[in-house]
Amino acid sequence: MNAIPIYGSPALLVKTKRERSLVVADLHLGIESELTAKGMALPSQIPRVKEELVRLINKHKPDRLIFLGDVKHNIPIASWREWRELPQFFEELSKLTRVDIVRGNHDGGIEGMIPKNVAVHDARGIVLGKQKRIGLMHGHTWPSPNLLDTQIIVMGHNHPVIELRDGSGGKAIEPVWIEAELNVKKFPKKLQPWFKGDPPKLLVMPAFSKLVGGAIMNRELPEEYIGPIFKAGAVELEEAKAYLLDGTFLGKIANLRTNSVK
Repeated sequence: MNAIPIYGSPALLVKTKRERSLVVADLHLGIESELTAKGMALPSQIPRVKEELVRLINKHKPDRLIFLGDVKHNIPIASWREWRELPQFFEELSKLTRVDIVRGNHDGGIEGMIPKNVAVHDARGIVLGKQKRIGLMHGHTWPSPNLLDTQIIVMGHNHPVIELRDGSGGKAIEPVWIEAELNVKKFPKKLQPWFKGDPPKLLVMPAFSKLVGGAIMNRELPEEYIGPIFKAGAVELEEAKAYLLDGTFLGKIANLRTNSVK
């Protein structure tokens, strides 16, 4: 089993003996409507996102494209743009490869926007592989028990970024991958027996959307982003490692806090 971040892209390639899966999270398609209401007139991002996904599909030849939650943005009611553009978006992608959606907290009503050959899975996640297994979930819920007997759990939801500052006061916010250990004792007691041997590693994906905000991992995390795994302290965040999209290792979160505004 291999779970390989794709160089320069907020996308993951998961390889098993039987198939290759391209995984992306947090597209938030339709967010333009919300931003327009705030005075920021933006064109639809769907054509650009589709173009990038098609490029990745053509390059990496996956058997599956898996959306790891929050494909759409507006809740509880979808925008006119989502209803108009998302059906064709899914239709065209599903002609290139099998498409799966692991439900996110923004994906209510998405069944009405997808063709019949696109599968929607429970928010608590799915498992790929039979031996060296990998779990995939969005992150706004506790995982399914099946995910706890895996090597890696991959989740989105947080849109992780790192705030960096230089000596002259310059600041940059960069999307990152977060690799962390899990603390089994912080999980609900009903889930703890499902862990077998060493607990799985946690890999938090950067958002595929360029318009959404992010949880600054080397500052105090906002409650609306973190989800139950983070809220419960089940992620060993201080020892977690942060990587830029080009693979650059930035260091552990505890050390990166010294390079951030408090």
